[in-house]
Amino acid sequence: MSERQPRPAWYHLHVYFDSQTLADAQRLRQQLLEDRLPLAYVGQPIPYAIGPHPQPMFELHAPGSRIDLLCARLDALRGELSVLVHPVQADELAAHTVDARWLGPALPLRLDQLE
Repeated sequence: MSERQPRPAWYHLHVYFDSQTLADAQRLRQQLLEDRLPLAYVGQPIPYAIGPHPQPMFELHAPGSRIDLLCARLDALRGELSVLVHPVQADELAAHTVDARWLGPALPLRLDQLE
């Protein structure tokens, strides 16, 4: 029997959009702010691909103790938007791949940006 790993202290959530879904992403971001969820950070939309992220996105920071609640709410609100959920940890490649999960369709990350 394997021991359960402790939940990471923090998670980052990346909400992706494109020119056709920008308004949806802005509405989602506003709704998250109005819901007063336990988010430590709600970033502004970044209108271009950056780092390993293949398209524009905005970022959220959430405590690990509340990640299940936040993911459930985000999944209910996201519509067609894809969301990458990953732990904050030293191994960025693992954080964005084997330790990550997706709400909605997974997008191909630019993993060479993490090496």
